[in-house]
Amino acid sequence: MRYRINVRVMPKSGISDPEGKAIYDAALQLGYGEVRGVHAGRSFAVEGEYASLDEARKSADELAGRLLANPVIQSYEVESVEELS
Repeated sequence: MRYRINVRVMPKSGISDPEGKAIYDAALQLGYGEVRGVHAGRSFAVEGEYASLDEARKSADELAGRLLANPVIQSYEVESVEELS
C-alpha cells in the first residue's frame, strides 16, 4: 500500500534559531506586536510503499531520526501517516 508520511523538524529548545529570530524581528517591524516568538523549522512529505500502517510509521520514525533531523540540535515529530488511494 502507498502511504504519505508528514514529518516536522524543529530546532531543540535552547538552540540558536537565526531564521526564527529574523522572522520575529520582521513581524515586530510590520506591526505585529502580539507576536512573542517564532521558531523556524522544516516540513517533509514522504511517499512510499509499505506493507502496513505500522510498517509505514516505524519507517517514518527511523527515516526522520537518521536522515531528516540532526538529533544533536533538532527534534522531529511524525505528524501523520495516511494511506493514499
